[in-house]
Amino acid sequence: MKSFLSPAILGLSFLSSLSLPEHVLAFFSVPGVPTLRPATLSGRDRNNGIHLAVSPVCGPLSGNVSDVNAGIDIKRIKTIVAFGDSYTDGGRDDGGPLAPPVVVPPDAEAGGRSTDGKVWIEDIAEDIGATLKDYAQSGACTDLSMWPSAIKKVDFLGQMQTFLNQSNHLDPDTTLYAIFFGINDYEDSKTDGTANLQAAAKVILNQISILASPPTNARSFLVTDVYGRGTHTPEGDAMVQTIFSGLAELRANASASSKTKLNFAFAEFARIWDGVLDGDPGYKAFGYVSTDACIVDCTIEECTTDDMCDDPDHYFYYIPGHPSKEGHRIMADYVQEVLQRCVEE
Repeated sequence: MKSFLSPAILGLSFLSSLSLPEHVLAFFSVPGVPTLRPATLSGRDRNNGIHLAVSPVCGPLSGNVSDVNAGIDIKRIKTIVAFGDSYTDGGRDDGGPLAPPVVVPPDAEAGGRSTDGKVWIEDIAEDIGATLKDYAQSGACTDLSMWPSAIKKVDFLGQMQTFLNQSNHLDPDTTLYAIFFGINDYEDSKTDGTANLQAAAKVILNQISILASPPTNARSFLVTDVYGRGTHTPEGDAMVQTIFSGLAELRANASASSKTKLNFAFAEFARIWDGVLDGDPGYKAFGYVSTDACIVDCTIEECTTDDMCDDPDHYFYYIPGHPSKEGHRIMADYVQEVLQRCVEE
């Protein structure tokens, strides 16, 4: 007698040949059939062998900074609106379709990105089948008026103005707003002084308040940080703590004053940088062969593929200070672990 596999089993068999994130696989689970895990699918061959070797440190949206998901159901998200700097910049800053994430030598930047492929927020959008509207700009800080030394004259306030001027009509229940700032504020503070790092934190909170108000009425926010990229200072840590505590206050105030529920997730990318650069567990545990940049032939205006390394997939940085596409992939994986594992009841 011939044995036939059900369509569900055949579908899972097909999925097992793909390198899909765990939360995506969960969408395809079938009663009575074990959900496949990334390790079952392709082990450490996924993402050219680069993988997370650290885990989120979950905690409540109160107290000290931790990884947390307070109310975001990623399966409901159909649109992601992203604000940020070069780590989130997909090569276009008006929310329109992004250029293909392909390197065309001698230009080292894939479609205008500061890496050799998709940035982390693109990976997340692709994983969940969401439309990405990206307003991030390379070199952006929170507010240029606070940082006279800023090299690139772009900031969160300008990105917000672009977004608001478009009068987008996005469903608050299915739209996630991703906000990733701090790196350039921290770098500028080395010249202009650290006093305004607290003000930078408040800019982020104020802009979230604007997004949560009419006409946008945003309800779900993902906030991330890696201000020092492996370096920690009391002033920088205090900035992150102010942001984190402010999110809890915004959530509590919204609920108390108008019965409106604001949903926040916070992902601390510093755990990746600390794990790679500080020797615990170290870069080799992630699959990297070097913590250096593969490409060093860069100016403020451009980076070229001249004299690039022979193994860009396994260098932590693609260009100075900017992770490779594999690094962006594990950043996306980290966020998705936070959304799955750090759910605040």
